Amino acid sequence: MKVAHFGNFAPNRAGIHSAARDLILAERSVGIESNYIDYGSEVDCTFSRVWMTDGEVTTVSPDWAIEEADIIVHHSAIPPQVEKTGKPIVMYLHGRPEYSFMLDWGKKTGCLREEMHRATLPQYKKFITFWKEHVDYWKYLFPEREIGLISPPIDLNRYSIEGNVYPFKPEENGSPNILICDMWREDITPFNTVFAAMKFAELCCPTAKIHVIAVPMPGQSNPVIDLMFGNLRKSGFLGHIATVIKNLDEVMRATDILVSPIGIETRTILEASALGLSIIAGDGCKLASFTSNPRNIIDTVETIRKCWEEIKGNDRKNIKNKIRKKTEKNYGLNKTGNEAKKLYEEILDGNL
Repeated sequence: MKVAHFGNFAPNRAGIHSAARDLILAERSVGIESNYIDYGSEVDCTFSRVWMTDGEVTTVSPDWAIEEADIIVHHSAIPPQVEKTGKPIVMYLHGRPEYSFMLDWGKKTGCLREEMHRATLPQYKKFITFWKEHVDYWKYLFPEREIGLISPPIDLNRYSIEGNVYPFKPEENGSPNILICDMWREDITPFNTVFAAMKFAELCCPTAKIHVIAVPMPGQSNPVIDLMFGNLRKSGFLGHIATVIKNLDEVMRATDILVSPIGIETRTILEASALGLSIIAGDGCKLASFTSNPRNIIDTVETIRKCWEEIKGNDRKNIKNKIRKKTEKNYGLNKTGNEAKKLYEEILDGNL
């Protein structure tokens, strides 16, 4: 079986890319010949970037998809000539449903409308999500379609407990080091999480440092971000601040706690758990060590305090290993690969 994945090849810049890369590795782990085809960031898909590499995945020419692939996988940026080949197409619904809606409602992109349009095209055989929590949203948005569900892919070899550790500058390093690295998006932002972490430092642990990764990049930001972080810096609690970085795994190994407002197993949470990092997430997150209401600052402060008390009072290595084992039990390339393979076989057999 040969499967061609279409998307924006963007290492270290987007969770959708990391998920697509690991999905390709998952498919390869069960014997599927799986490749990545990139169409840059052009809306009209006018060019393809070939021989770009991220770990074990290197982009190939779109000719491979047109001439050899049995199944086309749509992550993003699929060109019209590929859609018109008549080959069966699978679309992975990476975005949170509300985020897709907000992008469209705010007239930033026609994201949700494009997805709903493709649900009317006969060559699109299956729509898939990685999160059970999203199935009920998508099934009502696409009433004529059955929504598939497979486990989120994560390369447990790439994200291991042992590895390089990011060297924080002395003035950035704290005890504990708290990491916040969710994207700033319309449906959920880490705004409340940042303030809860600062309140924890003020009330419970003034030696704490809060590291915020994935603040909006130049061109995507606006002056309020700079003003806000400029004032927050005056508290003395902020540590390392960055937009996107290529070594987030190293930063995670250098920190003690990840705090996220998200209640599902996003890339951030999956990677952190694979690295054995203690996680505080929104209510419902199965991989989190602790959960809280992300919009309730006092609740989150108390949850961070409990998490820090557990970490500093016990064997840190043992805690990391337990978190890692929980991740290994529920996730992995082979698990995701087998689930995807079964679904693709059903499509090729004409059962979908």
